Amino acid sequence: MRLRQFTAILVLILTGWTSQAQTCCSGGVPLTGNLGLPVGSVGSWQFSLSYDLNVLNTLKDGTTVLDDDTRKRITNSALIEIGYTFSSRFSIDAFFSYVQQVRELSPIGQLGTTNKTNGIGDGVLLFKYRFYKNFQAGIGVKLPLGPSDLRNDIGLRLGADLQPGSGASDLIYWLSGSQPFSSRKSMALSTTVIYRATGQNDSYLGQQIYEFGNEFQAIVGVGDRFLIGSMIFDPSISLKYRSVRPDRTDADNTSMNDVPSTGGKWIFLRPALTYNINTDLSIQSNIELPLYAKLVNTQVTPTFRFNIGLLISLNPRKKVNNEITNR
Repeated sequence: MRLRQFTAILVLILTGWTSQAQTCCSGGVPLTGNLGLPVGSVGSWQFSLSYDLNVLNTLKDGTTVLDDDTRKRITNSALIEIGYTFSSRFSIDAFFSYVQQVRELSPIGQLGTTNKTNGIGDGVLLFKYRFYKNFQAGIGVKLPLGPSDLRNDIGLRLGADLQPGSGASDLIYWLSGSQPFSSRKSMALSTTVIYRATGQNDSYLGQQIYEFGNEFQAIVGVGDRFLIGSMIFDPSISLKYRSVRPDRTDADNTSMNDVPSTGGKWIFLRPALTYNINTDLSIQSNIELPLYAKLVNTQVTPTFRFNIGLLISLNPRKKVNNEITNR
């Protein structure tokens, strides 16, 4: 790899790590926020490999930040998304994850405790239809691939927010698209809207029902393309709105009731940068910085989130056509 390309990659990574800046009450796997590959050519495969760091060190009650650093959450996730484009209209994405979650409690005057879990997270199958240029609509299902019954060191089952999986299937509705500006074709306005209707885990703690809150996300941003020497960069900035209903459970063995200190509304600023190594390989990085949060009761909320990864595109049909043309 040429020196300038290596330098660009290093700058991209360091920018993400030093620009300190979601899931809400849960520091779980970032499924829906990372879902959806771009429009691909017919017969092409796309592979997205990324690392996601979610740091939740801010304690809030409603909209008020509390002066309390006794609770901390960190989630490290390895994410893999594979996509295939069947035709000019239809494509499919498959999303898989591996997650590590750490929760630290340090009550004043008491011994601190740390709970850590590792495991395969839930996955997603998303079926997409391109209905106009770069606009796609999709419907998918979240598959309960990850365990939801892990225990701590003394044998007690951990809560739902620390489990790698949810133990339930969800329906996902997805819409995404971009529109170039007429005055500058390299600049485009983009939007993504996601709604997740959650299912129920019927064996929570062995005998209860647990249901994570339904989730809505809307992302609106603008991006452009710049050439620096022979290197191509795509910077962008967007706003992300996220709303989550409180979780519900039948802990009283009578009816489903809201779980205290779950659910809320958030607004994030999301700067991003993509370095295009060539037409088939790029490095993508983004940071999420919380601008506003209104939580239900008292919760640990995101302090910042960082994501970096590779996007690889392969088209065997294109290779075969080129070989035939060159004969």
